[in-house]
Amino acid sequence: MRLRVSCVVTLALGVGGAALLAVAATEPKHKYIGVGKCAKLCHKTAKQGNQLGLWEKTKHAEAYKTLLTDAAKETAKKLGIDAPEKSEKCLKCHAVAFDVAAEWRADGFSHEDGVQCETCHGPGDGYKSKEVMKDKAQAVALGRITGDQKTCLGCHNDTAPSWKPDRYTTKDGKKVGFDYEQLWPKIAHPRPKGGGDE
Repeated sequence: MRLRVSCVVTLALGVGGAALLAVAATEPKHKYIGVGKCAKLCHKTAKQGNQLGLWEKTKHAEAYKTLLTDAAKETAKKLGIDAPEKSEKCLKCHAVAFDVAAEWRADGFSHEDGVQCETCHGPGDGYKSKEVMKDKAQAVALGRITGDQKTCLGCHNDTAPSWKPDRYTTKDGKKVGFDYEQLWPKIAHPRPKGGGDE
């Protein structure tokens, strides 16, 4: 129904309507539920792969909190940003779902949990049940994605103020600012037994 209404508006309003259609197309299809409902409820035991425990030890879990530090405030000030914890320029890589309307965030969701499950796996409301998660095709149909190198490069790139183009050395000796092959193991988490991804 929304698509039909958007098409009518597009025809009626021309270019202005096209912009409206573009906005409608960017809305998520499912709600963000947050690490509290993903990992803290299901993905915390050894049998399930302990994704929560592994995530909690990463810098991703602290990504939002780093925006509250004096160092972040100093960096932000140099970029003309008064409050990094409120700036879209910072939040786009330090939080998830900060930029979606409240109705697309489930009760209890907090973007202050930083770079969490749904940053790489998409809004979880559609695929959160155990039954769905056991069937990869169904989970994908209901919004589950698998983050990859491209996902990481969305933030780990030369637009980040902390970017250093020669921070890592690849296996072949090349200096790079981000080395997916070297860094992926730091955030890798096993898949649950009996899940659809085996």
